[in-house]
Parts: sequence; structure tokens; C-alpha cells
Amino acid sequence: MPLPDRSPVLAPATAALLALGLSACASGVPSAATDGADLSPSSECTAEEGALRVYLNPWGPTLSDRFTQDTGIETEIADLGGGEILARIAAEANNPQWDVVVLDGHGSLEALREQDRLLAGHTLENTGNLDSDGQELLPEDNAWVPVSRHAAAVIAYNTDRLDPQEAPTRWEDLADPAYAPLGIADPAVAAPAYPIVSWFYQELGDAGAEEFFGTLADHGLNTYEKNGPVGQALASGEVPVAALQEQNVYGLIDSGEPVDFVWPEEGAPGVVRSAAISAQTPRPCAAQKLVDWLLTPETMGHLMAEGGDDGIITPFVSGTDTSSLPEARPEDGRLLLTDASFAAENEADIKNWFADRMAQ
Repeated sequence: MPLPDRSPVLAPATAALLALGLSACASGVPSAATDGADLSPSSECTAEEGALRVYLNPWGPTLSDRFTQDTGIETEIADLGGGEILARIAAEANNPQWDVVVLDGHGSLEALREQDRLLAGHTLENTGNLDSDGQELLPEDNAWVPVSRHAAAVIAYNTDRLDPQEAPTRWEDLADPAYAPLGIADPAVAAPAYPIVSWFYQELGDAGAEEFFGTLADHGLNTYEKNGPVGQALASGEVPVAALQEQNVYGLIDSGEPVDFVWPEEGAPGVVRSAAISAQTPRPCAAQKLVDWLLTPETMGHLMAEGGDDGIITPFVSGTDTSSLPEARPEDGRLLLTDASFAAENEADIKNWFADRMAQ
């Protein structure tokens, strides 16, 4: 069941700035916060009455309907863009209306963890299903749990504008004015776009990243609120090249648009899809059951097979059937993940710099 929207309606850019401002000044949660260390494991507790309130930007009803079918626990979902979810969580800081969040962007959840706004210290029984990469990412207190990763951007190009031999093959190639204007989702609004920018900051340092993105802006950099409009601009030829989320690229190719892509040998900036529980949830048992349910190969296989574009991921859950992945997806595509703490600590500064630079 969709969750009623009790939050004020904000323009995406305004919502993103609100999220940054509130998260930056948050100083913890009210005393009603649940102590995860006092909770029983999900198999030993009884789900609380009332529907579990889930904010999510991937999978939507595919996730909530199957969870209810498998567990009998009802859900109310807010199926929104990542930036909208973060803005809503920030606006509800003093009175959270959510129990669980599933989001593309582990850095943003790490920021909420550092603000003590996520349930922590609780036992999750299925974290042992995570592969070695997932185990490495998992915080010691289980405050957020990685479930999958995918490319936040590959280098996509319009085949009517560029021949394959003319296409850029490395990220540094994008600074060539021959590829301008470049298309990209706005990292202050689209949750999967921030991992792109944060990886460049981590890799190049502040000065190097700002020089790189400043050069792109000087030559022509078109930002869009989400990856969907970026793909439309690429397909129409409005931009010849785009840093575009991989799911959008495969969809354009399947629909016959004049689009192809390069997965750079150096790798593609990746986004980690993660789940977390509110520190103030009144339904901690039901929430733990959902997160443990996510960490099973049966669940992940279903979400990949039935989740449409949201199912085009590399799961961290061992044993997941990945046969539903599109043929166009490279089997050996390297993903470049920003460190969660780095992404969290620098999110406000990076997004503000990007917004200020694009406004010039």
C-alpha cells in the first residue's frame, strides 16, 4: 500500500538543499530512539501491529508485495526518487514517519548512521549470506546493510553523433571539448549520481576533482534531475555523450535508440544499494524481519528477475540467481566504490560546490 505523503511538496533542488541543511545540523535523535542491543533476533520476536512503513527508491511494490506474501507483514511504501527520500527523512528528523529505508547510496546512509538516526547494535541473522565484498562494507553495528551494487555511470554515447572509434574510452577523455555538452544527473538531486562525483573527489582530491568538473562545466555540462532525462537527452542528440547509470543505458539500447556505451577499463563509479532501520521505529521486529528477508538468495533472485531495471545489479548475497541480467552487461565490469565515511563526511561540501559551480 502506498504511504500517504504528509510531507510538504518541494521542488527537487529545494528538497535536496533542505536535506543537506537538516542533515548537517542534526545532533542525534530524541530519547525515544530504540537501543538495538536490547532487541531479540528476527526469528525470536513477534512482528508489531500495524503496517511497516518503507521508504524506497528501488523495487517499489515488487519488494513490498513479495515481502507481505512471504511474511504476512503488511507494508506502506513511499516509492520515491533517492533525493526525495533523503529530503523527506531530513524534514521528519524530529518525528520520523518511516521504519525502513532502501536506498541507492551507502554514503548517505552512513551520514545518517553518524547522526545516530539509524538503529544500531541489533542482531541480523542473515548477514552471513553476504559475500566477502559485502562483509567488508557492512558496518560493525549493522546500522546499514549493503545488498547490491551497480554502475552509477558508464560512458554512453549517441551513435548518430559519434562513431565507435570516436567515442571516449576513459573518464579523463570527457574533458575534451569535442564531447561537449556532456550530460549527467544532478548529484544534489539524484541519489545514484552523488557516488559518481564523490568517487572523483576521493580519487583526485578536492582540487583535482574541482578542476575536472570545472573543465566539464566550462566546455558545456548539462545536468538533469534524474537519469531518465539524461538518457532522453542522449537519445535525442541533445548531448553526444553522457555519464549515465547502466540500467538506463540497457533500456535505451533495448528500445532501439541510437545509443551505445563504454565500460572503461579503469572501472565505473559504483553505487551501493543498502537498507537501514530508523532508530525511532516503533516496529523494530518487523523491520529486522524485512532486512533479514532481503539478505536471502531467494529474495534477491526474485527482485532481480521481477524488478525490471532495478534488478540489473550485482548482488552481495551469495547464491543469488543472476541469470536475468541483460546480455549487454559486461561480466567483468569493474566497479569503483567510494568509501562510505568519505562519502558521508564530504557530501554537503561536494554537493554545494557542484550546485554553486553549475549556477555560475
